[in-house]
Amino acid sequence: MSDSQTPYEAKDEAYFSYYSLLSHQAQMLQDSVRTAAYQNAIIGNSDVCFKDKFVMDVGAGNGILSFFSAQAGAKKVYSIEASNMVDYLKKVVQASKAPVINGGIPRNAWLADRVVPVHSKMEDVTPDMLEGHEKVDTIVSECLGVLLVHERMCESFLDARDRFLKPGGSVFPSAGTICLAPVEDKTLWEETASKARWWQNQNFYGVDITPFAEEAMKEAFSSPVVGCFGAHTLLTISSDYQVDFLTVSKEDLEEFTMPVEWEFSDAAIIHCIGGWFDLSFIPNLLNLESKAAVEEGEARNANPLSPPASSEDATMQDVNNHVAQENQASGSNLTLSSQAKDFAPSPLPPVPKSDPGKFQDKTSLEITIEALNDLANANPNLLSIDHNQQHQQPSSSVNGGRPYYMTTSPYAAPTHWQQVRFLLDRPIAVNRGQKVVGTIHCKVNEFRSYDLEAELKVIRSDGREDELLKSRHEWRLDRQIYSWTTAPPITTTSC
Repeated sequence: MSDSQTPYEAKDEAYFSYYSLLSHQAQMLQDSVRTAAYQNAIIGNSDVCFKDKFVMDVGAGNGILSFFSAQAGAKKVYSIEASNMVDYLKKVVQASKAPVINGGIPRNAWLADRVVPVHSKMEDVTPDMLEGHEKVDTIVSECLGVLLVHERMCESFLDARDRFLKPGGSVFPSAGTICLAPVEDKTLWEETASKARWWQNQNFYGVDITPFAEEAMKEAFSSPVVGCFGAHTLLTISSDYQVDFLTVSKEDLEEFTMPVEWEFSDAAIIHCIGGWFDLSFIPNLLNLESKAAVEEGEARNANPLSPPASSEDATMQDVNNHVAQENQASGSNLTLSSQAKDFAPSPLPPVPKSDPGKFQDKTSLEITIEALNDLANANPNLLSIDHNQQHQQPSSSVNGGRPYYMTTSPYAAPTHWQQVRFLLDRPIAVNRGQKVVGTIHCKVNEFRSYDLEAELKVIRSDGREDELLKSRHEWRLDRQIYSWTTAPPITTTSC
């Protein structure tokens, strides 16, 4: 492909041109929350996921994640980038190979022959572009937008996973969590309504412009407001929806529904729904186990009658026995360690016994994924995060692998993603003890984003529903406006 050619369609020109700007790249690099979280996760898992490994960086941009991967000891990093930012990335790589003149300081000499820029959309990448490699050990990506999924780069991340990730490989981030909570913000609501009401003018230089008014109001309240807001405006804890990047399909992200349920301890008025996301960086358990070949697991596979060390190990022993049988037939050596429980930030309850029948006619990889799903279902806090913590440092490790977390919550330091508020055209009044329950349905649109539709209802404290308290709201995630207006903190006067 010549430098004059672009690897993307004309409709994506504005999107990729935006990411070709160094000023925008600087904004992302200067987001210390984002940049430090990725470096901590990559360097912290060097031995397990990066050292002497082949790595792919999806949507590499300025190449910072590729550089971190090289710092972590990657044998080779393939930096996939569709925009012309790849030209700057190539200059950095070329400079690392340049000879040092007159005692000068080498420019990132550790990058030489490790980072390979690839000018292509992820969906068009072939093994030939990866020096003939058909699989990589680890995939990294900063594929995230407002509310996690805006810009739809997550789909490219999943395309890379589906086509190029080795069995047992890891993806960073490993999961994202969309967090939604009701917000009371009369200031923002009135500001938005006031702008829309301007169109209710019957004599604008002699012209009646009120025919615009209805659509102006719809547009104003269907446009998500991006900007940081105060945590004091949140009325309840958030309802969370997790996206597991190791298992979710691209089809799953094309259309999905997020259930919400909020219980109110005090009377309030909901003016909007606040949204943000968290990230988890957790090495794939398969990767950890295949690297370490834990002696305990080997011993149990050799002697299926040996008793488990604890109740938590019972399920893992069942799984390892089945995996061993599959390994013998397939020549694989994948197992699942009983130490998987160490990933949790706090002690886990016992894992329920697996049904041996569920493993019939399944490969060792499918068996292991089934067991991981059992573990996650039995322990929903496995990937949970404390929104009051910006980074939750790993409390334990498994064979050198460590979990890391990051949040864009209003409780923490701001990031370049900020947060988003979805205004309700009709605010909802709730009393103490009542709940608001419902769903937010998300469907992709042609603008690299999503259309959102919420159906909400108020549940009285006695559990009854009222048809008059049901409401429906729509937003276009691509029609974002920016505002840093937020309700002032509540002040109290002492007597």
